[in-house]
Amino acid sequence: MIKLMKRIGFAAVIISMTVLVTSCGSSNKAGDDEFVINGKFSSTKSDSVYLDELTLKDFKALDSTMTDENGQFKFKVKISEPGFYVIRINKNNFFTMLMDKGETAEVTGDVRQLASTYTVSGSAGSELIREINQRLRINYEKVDSLSLIYNSSQKKPDFLAIKAKLDSTYFTIVDDQKKFISKFVENHTTSLASLIAIYQMFGEQQMLDPNKDEDFEYYLKLDKGLFGKYPKNKHAIDFHQRVAEIKRSKAEKELTASKLSAGAPAPEIKLETPGGQMVALSSLKGKVVLLDFWASWCNPCRKTNPKLVNYYKQYNKKGLEIYAVSLDKDKEAWTKAIAKDKLTWIQVSDLLYWNSPVAKLYNVTEIPYTILIDRKGRIVSKDTKVENLEAKMLELLNKK
Repeated sequence: MIKLMKRIGFAAVIISMTVLVTSCGSSNKAGDDEFVINGKFSSTKSDSVYLDELTLKDFKALDSTMTDENGQFKFKVKISEPGFYVIRINKNNFFTMLMDKGETAEVTGDVRQLASTYTVSGSAGSELIREINQRLRINYEKVDSLSLIYNSSQKKPDFLAIKAKLDSTYFTIVDDQKKFISKFVENHTTSLASLIAIYQMFGEQQMLDPNKDEDFEYYLKLDKGLFGKYPKNKHAIDFHQRVAEIKRSKAEKELTASKLSAGAPAPEIKLETPGGQMVALSSLKGKVVLLDFWASWCNPCRKTNPKLVNYYKQYNKKGLEIYAVSLDKDKEAWTKAIAKDKLTWIQVSDLLYWNSPVAKLYNVTEIPYTILIDRKGRIVSKDTKVENLEAKMLELLNKK
C-alpha cells in the first residue's frame, strides 16, 4: 500500500472529509450523494474484502465485507467529492478506483490476483486508472522477459552483443511507457485519474520528471485542467500547490544560474576539511581552481577521480588547485574514499548530503559536477566533462 502511495506521490497533509459508509445496503444503484461498488470475484470462498480511501497522506479504512457463495459483494459510500479508493484482499492484492457521486461501478476479478485480472465498468475515472495500470503491467512483463534472457545469456560468448540489444530494447520499452503517459495526461487534463499517470514510476524512473522543462509542461496543463474543474477538491488543491512550489523552485534556480554565468565571480564557500580546518574558496585567488562536487557513494565520481589525480600531478605546480566539495553524510566513508582514491588536494564538506547549502548555492542537482574558475575567481565554465577540461585548464594556466 505504502509503495502505491509513494508512486502516486500525494502530499503529506490530510484534509478532513466526512464519509458515511453503508455496506450491503438494499439498493444496487447509487444515489446522488454516494457511490456503489457491486463486485463479483472468482476463485473465492467467503474471502474478506476491504475498502480504503486513499487520502493525501495515507490509507483510511472505510469498510469491509465478505464475498457470498457466488463471490459477490457490495460497498455503498456517501461522499462529497470524487476521490481515490482501494479494494483489497490484503496489502499485496488490490486495485485502485476513482469514484464520483452517483456512480455505480461493477467490478470483477480473480481474487487470487486482482491487479492483473480485475475489470471495471460504470465509473469513468476507475476505467481510466485500469487503462493506466494495464499498460504499465504489459511493459513490466516485457522487462521481465528481458531479464530472463539476460540471466540465461551471461555465459554465452556473444553476451556483450546480447546485452547491448537488450539495453536498446529496454530503452524502447521505457520510451513507449513515457509516450503513453504523456498522451494520456494530454488527453485527460480534467480527470483526477491523470494524477495516477503523472506521478507514475517505471522502475526507479519517473516517467514525467517535473525538473525537466518539457515534462513540466504536462504538469502545467494538468494543473490548469484539474484546478479549473475541481477548485475545492483536496487532490486537485494538493496538486495545484505542488505545481506552484515547483514553479517557485524553478524560478530560484534560474536566478541562481544567472549568478553563475561565465564571467561572474564564484560564490564564496567556506567549509571544513576532514581535519577540521576551515578553508575558503576565495583563499585560492591567484590559482586556476577546479571546483569539484563529488561523494564517496557516487560511482561516476569515483571513476572520474583517477583522471583528476592525473591532472593534479601534471598541473599543480603550474598553478592548478582542486577544491573538492563532498556531498557525503558519513565522515568515515568520505575519508576512506579520499585515501583509497589518493586524493591529495583540498577536501571539504558539511556532511549534509543533498541538503548542503553549498549544493543549492551552485545549483548542483547531480554529481560529479565541476566548475572551472580563473585566477581572478571568476567562473569560466560549468559542468564540463572531466575529459574535456584539460585544454581549457591549460589555456587558463598559460595566462599570466
